[in-house]
Amino acid sequence: MKRREGFNSVVRLQGYHGPWIVGLSHIRTQPTQPASFARGRSEFTGVDVRWMHEGVQLRGEWITGRPFDGATTHGWYADALVHRVGMGPVTAVGRIERLAYNAHDDLDVFTRQTIGARLRIFDALSVQLNVLHQTGELSEEHGAAAMDVGITYSLRHAFHQD
Repeated sequence: MKRREGFNSVVRLQGYHGPWIVGLSHIRTQPTQPASFARGRSEFTGVDVRWMHEGVQLRGEWITGRPFDGATTHGWYADALVHRVGMGPVTAVGRIERLAYNAHDDLDVFTRQTIGARLRIFDALSVQLNVLHQTGELSEEHGAAAMDVGITYSLRHAFHQD
C-alpha cells in the first residue's frame, strides 16, 4: 500500500511526577485506506497514564477520533507488565482493549483480552508468547482465540562523546 502524499502533524505533551507519567497526543494525517474509499483526514486524540513501582508497570490510554470522513472511533486499553527480581528473564503481560467503530451509522464494537510473557534469552534476543481472546466482527472473521508468537533481536550501538 502506497502512503498518500500530504502534510502530517503529531503533537505530544508529557509530564511526570514520581512514578506517574501522563501524556496527551494528537495526530492529523492522511488515511491509510485508498482515497476512493476514505476521504478527508485522519485525526486522533489520546490521553495516556503510566505508573511504575518495583517492577510493576500499569498503563492505559483513551483515544477518540476519525479514521476518515464519515467514520468515528473511540476506545481504550489498560495493561500491566510485571518483571520482579525473582522472575529472572520473564516479564508477564496482561492487557484489555475496547474499540467502538462507527461508519455511516453502523456501529461495531471490538474487545480483546491478552495474557502472555516475554522471555529474554540474552541481552539482544527475546521471545514473546501471547494468548488472545477477542469479540466483535474480528472474532467472526478470524475466530475468538489466537496465539501470537514473536521473536525480537535488537541491534544496539552506544555513541560516546569524547
